[in-house]
Amino acid sequence: MRTTKTPRLFALAMWLPVAVLGGLQGCSAEVEDTTLTCTGESCDLACPPEEPRCDATCADSATCEVDCTGSECDLDCGSKSECTLDCHAEGNCDAGCEAQSTCNVDCSEAGNCNLDCAGGSECNIECLENCAGGCSGNSSCNLSCDHDCAVGCTGNTVCSVTCVTGCFICCHGSGECGLECSDAEVVDCGDGVFACGRECPSDAECDAVKIEEVPE
Repeated sequence: MRTTKTPRLFALAMWLPVAVLGGLQGCSAEVEDTTLTCTGESCDLACPPEEPRCDATCADSATCEVDCTGSECDLDCGSKSECTLDCHAEGNCDAGCEAQSTCNVDCSEAGNCNLDCAGGSECNIECLENCAGGCSGNSSCNLSCDHDCAVGCTGNTVCSVTCVTGCFICCHGSGECGLECSDAEVVDCGDGVFACGRECPSDAECDAVKIEEVPE
């Protein structure tokens, strides 16, 4: 779980030499730090499989699909963009979604995926285990998880966690929050905090999944 790291999104159809990528308007890659970018375009981006991690940025109403291809991924999705991040088999991806963007993260067969959602964005993450999300402003956040996941919500957000067991949600503000668990009873811990299949989270645990509110 994290508080300051921001999830990021990227897109590119294939890993091409810089000379070739330079001819793709709106989509580019920087070899030195393995950064993929998509600005105001529709892009299919793929991280180079030999790289341990890559960063992606999607902005200016872009439509991005990013394939992590075994790398750790870090995605920034903003400016009313629509982003899809595929790390379903490997996990270990983070996405930051803001400025009325839409982010979908597929971590369905793995774990350690995190999503920060702000600025009236819509965010969805499907995860196996050990995933977290922070939701602020007027955003809408949905986390589907097998076990050991959490979401922290502030402001006027709408947040939901669908879990098998071992999850919690911390809801602070004027928004709506819900926790559904198929194999464990949901416990009302008070002060907008709910848990299932585990003890109620501490204040520090709730703070760990909360992000600061971003002005709309």
